[in-house]
Amino acid sequence: MKKDVLSKLKQLFTDKSAIFVIGIFLFHIFFIFYQLKLRASFGWDQVDNAWAAIRILREHRYPLLGMVAKQNSGMYIGPLYYYLVAIFYYITQLNPIASPLLAACTAIFSFFVIFFVSNGLFGKRVAVWSCFIYTVSSFIIQTEHNQWPVNFVAPISLLIFYFLFLSVTRDVKYLLYTAVGAGLAFHIHFTAIFYPLIILCTLPLLPKSRKTILYVLFSLIIIIVIQTPQIIYYFQHKQATNNYQSYFQTYYQGLHLRRVLQLAHDAFIEFQAILDIPYSFLRSAVFLYIPSFIICYVWSTKEKHRFVLPYLIILWIAVPWLIFSTYKGALTDYYFLSQLYIAVILYSYITVWLLSVNKILLSIPVLAFWSYFTFANVRAFFNLPEGNLEKNTTIVKTAISNGKVINYTDGDPQSYLYYIYKPGQ
Repeated sequence: MKKDVLSKLKQLFTDKSAIFVIGIFLFHIFFIFYQLKLRASFGWDQVDNAWAAIRILREHRYPLLGMVAKQNSGMYIGPLYYYLVAIFYYITQLNPIASPLLAACTAIFSFFVIFFVSNGLFGKRVAVWSCFIYTVSSFIIQTEHNQWPVNFVAPISLLIFYFLFLSVTRDVKYLLYTAVGAGLAFHIHFTAIFYPLIILCTLPLLPKSRKTILYVLFSLIIIIVIQTPQIIYYFQHKQATNNYQSYFQTYYQGLHLRRVLQLAHDAFIEFQAILDIPYSFLRSAVFLYIPSFIICYVWSTKEKHRFVLPYLIILWIAVPWLIFSTYKGALTDYYFLSQLYIAVILYSYITVWLLSVNKILLSIPVLAFWSYFTFANVRAFFNLPEGNLEKNTTIVKTAISNGKVINYTDGDPQSYLYYIYKPGQ
């Protein structure tokens, strides 16, 4: 046993890819923990989560619903994220440092998800590049710096993507993992509605067998079990289901070609956002990235299932694009976060493919492209603004020392901080 462990360690530290990933991971740790509290924001979402943790830990009130799925909609996501938040607030004894700590741990989880999926799809070289781009991108760092459930959208989406791919190309049993991911997605963000539709579009690719039917049924059961808290709530409050009907009646406008074309750029916005620093001039080229990947991939791959991956990528773009085209409400960039890590992996694959050509005239500009990307993004990282957690903590402690009282206000960070730091608490 001891020899096996030593041999594995020796293999690990003589594997160039492993050394690169370990090195990148150390930089990742530095970036996410650098000035952690000073840069932490403590706004409405974080305050809402903090109060939810108090209700769970001190009042023993266990919610069946989570955060509002969309403001003023009367719709809610599942409660599991609240319970995860409560674990961190329990560890920190309700100190709001739990908020940036959870965001940091989510980023670590995302790093390993990207490595696991990119390595499984394309091998170690693409995995190394994927981890590298993910680590140095200041857009991703800033997007995932604040703690809220949306931070899980991209990693959960990537896992669903990967397990769905494995369900088609390897074994239908991976549908069970896909179902777990889809179920958890409904505890994170309302854009989880995309996944059942994507899975439905993928079912015709699965083997036509009794085994497939069984796994599809088991998958449905898994999703329902994970949704049990919401199901119980809506059985107890049947009138709450009217909020969904009312909201969709208000904001559904049907599918129109003009609206589809209007959202064309938004459909690829995560692909653009990664390269915006420093290559904002490439925005008009965003429509070329996926076709470029598909050409490289299909040309280089001779496997029987080589068209499955492009098909899934197209679904991950087309389904949100078409659904949001029927929606007449305001859209936000992070509604398309399900594509973010797929974009990272596609950029990595194209990079490795270009470098594998072994043409120095091609390799030099590719490496120069990512070198300048790294320089510009690291510089942008050190210029990221400070958050408000440290500032509000100082204000509240000063107010307490002066004998002032801060009354409760919904979503106000200072009212939560006063509750935590007031005398006798």
